Amino acid sequence: MVTIAELRHAPGKSMRAQGDVPVLYIDKRGLFGDREYMWVEGEPHLNVNHKPGTKAGRGRFISQREDPVLTGVTANLEAGGLALSWRDGERLFVPRAADTSANRIPVSLWGWQGEGVDQGDEAARWGEAVLRRRVRLVAISDEVPKYVEDDPALGRVGFSDGYPVTVGSTAAFERINSYLASIGRPAVATDRTRTTIILDGLDVGDDHFFPEDYVGTITIATEAGPLVLERRKACGRCPIPDTDQLTGERKTHVRSALGKLGRTGTHLDTARYGSETEIFWTQNFIMRLRSDMTDDALLKIERSCEVEVTYTARTNWVPTTRA
Repeated sequence: MVTIAELRHAPGKSMRAQGDVPVLYIDKRGLFGDREYMWVEGEPHLNVNHKPGTKAGRGRFISQREDPVLTGVTANLEAGGLALSWRDGERLFVPRAADTSANRIPVSLWGWQGEGVDQGDEAARWGEAVLRRRVRLVAISDEVPKYVEDDPALGRVGFSDGYPVTVGSTAAFERINSYLASIGRPAVATDRTRTTIILDGLDVGDDHFFPEDYVGTITIATEAGPLVLERRKACGRCPIPDTDQLTGERKTHVRSALGKLGRTGTHLDTARYGSETEIFWTQNFIMRLRSDMTDDALLKIERSCEVEVTYTARTNWVPTTRA
């Protein structure tokens, strides 16, 4: 029996990781409340931590890769807007700005170029005090949506790196934490991977310690009909899993361990996703919503519920090292 062990979403992109929640909701726009907001550069910035010396242009997204200080920012959706808080307790409520052409500004996220809804000067000043440079806070636009792989047929997404749902497994966390313990390193918390769904009970044999690699589809029964998740792309890991979500301290224990466990490789579909060597952990999924889903329909995913899983004979990436 395969069940959902944990559920997560993140209202603010790359801000402090959120804890496990009992329920997630899906509407026609996708995963409700996930990556609804993000910080972007208010003016060009010379990177120091991530790809040092490269310049991030105005409107470019900001993440913990470059600014681990974002671990001190907590973002929570509240009626009518977003509640921001800093680790010392300073709080700001940001009323959601109207999604109009006058409020939208150009923004970019990796290879995606689009528009975000600027949330005003007060939010910008609050962010500047934290990040020590010119920034703007933007919300996702309903009028100018962001689509998975720029393809409306694959569904809408917030300011995630590319996909609405990331899937991991309890087995994978047990494997990596067992290895970390064997070399005297602390365990990695499940919030580090910002995984939407962590599954328990996956069974692909004793030779596969990261069984989510072999999950093809996940079907979740809801009162409003079934929700089908389909595996799309293996998740290449940046420094965020190595970043303590309370202190912002960064050490390379997690990615180093993944390399030792044979998780270094390239995407199988190099034509679509490139041939760059990455460290893989967890899988990105897309949502296949019913074509007759109404605008007001809301699908509820609950922690501990049983799900139906199909498996594939092989995964979607090719290892370059062996464990």
